[in-house]
Amino acid sequence: MHHLVHLLSRLYTLAAAIAAHSVAISSTLFRLSYRWYTTRFWWEDAWAALALLLDVLCLICSAIEVPVLDAGPVPLIDEVSIWVISIGLTCVVWSARMSVAFSFIRVAKPAPKLRRFAHCVTLAFALMWMSLAGQKLYVCFHRSRCQMGSDVAISQLVADSVSDSILVALPFALLRGVKLSKNARILILCAFSASILITAVTVVLSALLFLPSPGTTALIVAHVQAALSLLICNLLVIVTFAYRMCHRSDSDGDLDQSYIRSDGPDTAQFTTVILSQQMAEPCGYAPEVHSRCIGSEGG
Repeated sequence: MHHLVHLLSRLYTLAAAIAAHSVAISSTLFRLSYRWYTTRFWWEDAWAALALLLDVLCLICSAIEVPVLDAGPVPLIDEVSIWVISIGLTCVVWSARMSVAFSFIRVAKPAPKLRRFAHCVTLAFALMWMSLAGQKLYVCFHRSRCQMGSDVAISQLVADSVSDSILVALPFALLRGVKLSKNARILILCAFSASILITAVTVVLSALLFLPSPGTTALIVAHVQAALSLLICNLLVIVTFAYRMCHRSDSDGDLDQSYIRSDGPDTAQFTTVILSQQMAEPCGYAPEVHSRCIGSEGG
């Protein structure tokens, strides 16, 4: 009976992982295909691609993990899968956060101080990412089957809360004083502010890790957290695509390809750069091309 319950638990976890990751993987494939087709692939898309690869790896490891039905030694493939899932899911979350952070740098080119702050944010994210991954590696080396405890729960809750709060607050600072339609502003802020949903999932996961035996539920929540992070980092591109389909003649154009041009120390506006198959010289990401395109718009 115990073996049957364990097997059903594994199948339930796998089904939940497949459902969550399928949505995240599909949205990322759409995002990368769309960005590549429109020749707008940038660093944020590279981070999203890394998160996608890690997400697929975690899903594969979840599928090939061998259920342990006795008290004997853990099979090697099972041990490897546990390590990859434990570290990989964390890397998916933080790769997705890095993608969102780089979106700030691309979507809204802020004043020098804000731009430096945005770069500092990415550095802080990298340090928190390495710290959490290192802590989980230490746990996997010293605890059977990478059993995460309250120490990991506290670190994860603090890091996720701080990082997601920054991601929610940063767009308000970047878009302050920017000339943008109400609908476009709401769409951009909602797309970035969705990061707060990850914190909500983190709170649930941390609470489960405080239990003596987190069990299957904690693993499912961890899969949902990673999949949700990947989905949210694609949200701005997806929202932009939908916006373009619904507002083909709108003056805001392509929201995810907009840049702020500072006309003074305290003023800025969006200068939308629309790449088109019909343009003889489409505007790319090289700095000299950006300046040429922005200059022509300011004309």
